[in-house]
Amino acid sequence: MSSEIIRILYVDDDPDDLILFSSILKKIKEPIYKVEHAASYEEALEKAHDHFDVFLVDYKLGKETGLELIQEIKKKQKHAPVIMLTGMNTGTIDREALQIGASDYLIKGEFDSRTLDRTLRYAIRDSQLMESLDKAAVKFRSIFERAADPFLLMDGSSKILEANPIFTKKFKIEPHSENSGLGYFFSDLIVDDISRMILMEVLSKKSELYDFEAELKIGEETYINALISIVKQDANLFQVLIKDLTAMKAKEEEELNLKKFSSTGRIARLLAHEVKNPLTTIVLSADQLQMELPENILQESGDLIEVIQRNCNRINQLVTQLLESTRFTELDIANHSINELLDEALEHVKDRIEIKGFDIIKDYQTEICNIDVDAEKVKIALINLIVNAVEAMPENGGKLYLKTYIKSKQCRIEIKDNGVGIPKENLERLFEPFFTSKSSGSGLGLTNTQNIILSHGGSIRVKSEENNGTTFLISFNLSS
Repeated sequence: MSSEIIRILYVDDDPDDLILFSSILKKIKEPIYKVEHAASYEEALEKAHDHFDVFLVDYKLGKETGLELIQEIKKKQKHAPVIMLTGMNTGTIDREALQIGASDYLIKGEFDSRTLDRTLRYAIRDSQLMESLDKAAVKFRSIFERAADPFLLMDGSSKILEANPIFTKKFKIEPHSENSGLGYFFSDLIVDDISRMILMEVLSKKSELYDFEAELKIGEETYINALISIVKQDANLFQVLIKDLTAMKAKEEEELNLKKFSSTGRIARLLAHEVKNPLTTIVLSADQLQMELPENILQESGDLIEVIQRNCNRINQLVTQLLESTRFTELDIANHSINELLDEALEHVKDRIEIKGFDIIKDYQTEICNIDVDAEKVKIALINLIVNAVEAMPENGGKLYLKTYIKSKQCRIEIKDNGVGIPKENLERLFEPFFTSKSSGSGLGLTNTQNIILSHGGSIRVKSEENNGTTFLISFNLSS
């Protein structure tokens, strides 16, 4: 600062005060202060268009006051250092000046060169600091608002104080809205009690938490898997960054299902090869025995040969069904409306739905694009899923939800019921061949359904909770 020239605009209508001020200023050896004078409110406004390092403004300026001038200067230069000059130490004017943005105040006749120098330098320093902080705040606000992931600020009770637009959009929460009441709390979004306890313990200890995985609630019925990082900003302020893992988890689940399906297909082909050859030999041998054994021996053996033949045929049918349900077949591809295919599949089980008194709730996206699929095979897959939903729901109270929409360049279908749900231990085995929790059935329906959807390059996932229903989520690529 010592090598700089500091430009001062001194605003005062009393020439004697200007002479006194200039004489005090000359006693300061460095830095070099260069004073320019404005004798009126209007002249000061005109000169304020130019750049000055600091402004000294007298309170009395004719019919206007220095307070009004300070406000005008601040409009032109937000961070300009302005010092109020007053004739009396009343306190009222000084406080008003500080409230509207003055950096400091000096009482005429009560300051010397040292006090003046220190006041000028501190005012300039504080102005530069505030400008730097303001720029940093603008930069932080830009990062805060443009962040691709939900970001929020909360206090030690987890009350949300600020949130970026992506958080507001995703969670449909506006912290400062008129309907916020007593406020929104981040802890209320956490589904699991243990995860909520961990959060509150971190806040109570005023510590930090990184890459904490938890399930968060969006609205009444939607949930996401999230990776949460909590950083302490000050004693009672915490930054929270939320990384939505739902899409990544879904992708991992799809890839795992495809690997399991491919592995099942290889096992099925190996099993067919190793079983069918000896099975054919057994069937031929049983047929030969039936033709060659004397009548009396056949009568003594009863229907043992027929039992062998019947069970061999049964084994052969099961192996054939397993192969068909795990092998990609040739598709008759054409362009179809997924809404129409879903309605046609629903028509096949409509009688059963009406008999049981179920409600059907449709939420179709009307502008949805068509998809290129084998219509008959896709309808088989949809019928299997709808039948599963119907069988899982109680009579007179069951609700079947059918939804179609477009997301991430995919046509998506949701088939949801309010039935008994699927136990957690059964979810991972749901698409396995011959796995079923029903008293009857081959256990190949969902395997075949998965085969049809994967054959089209699509994906199928399931979300379920005991006593809270099941949702199947199917995705197909949109027509190019």
